[in-house]
Amino acid sequence: MPEEHDAPATALELVGQHRVELRRDPAVDTLELFGRDGKVVLAIEVRETGPVLRFEGAGLTLKAAGELVLDAKKLTLRSEEALSLSTGGDLDLVAAGDLRSTARVQTITAELGDVRVEANDDVRIDGERVLVNC
Repeated sequence: MPEEHDAPATALELVGQHRVELRRDPAVDTLELFGRDGKVVLAIEVRETGPVLRFEGAGLTLKAAGELVLDAKKLTLRSEEALSLSTGGDLDLVAAGDLRSTARVQTITAELGDVRVEANDDVRIDGERVLVNC
């Protein structure tokens, strides 16, 4: 038997056998979009601390005709298999603190033009063998 503060979900059937449900609870209000297979594809949870978006499914595409900005105190991107950044123009990586890059193998290639390394202090190259002009 549902508790007295639990209200039944309000459901709306959508085209393509999709469905949206709104559930209200004292701690969280939840709006869920279900796919035709009955699985949740999008959930919006509204809590006292603010909204939380949850996407579930095979893929997700965010598309903007103009600028897309992600602005956060801390941002983490995780990928199980691969992560790719690409642009048709310039790419700037800027950090007010340190920049670290770690990988099994690293390759820097300039397809046209120079590779420049500038440092305010020393430039250190440490390896078992340092090969130059090979």
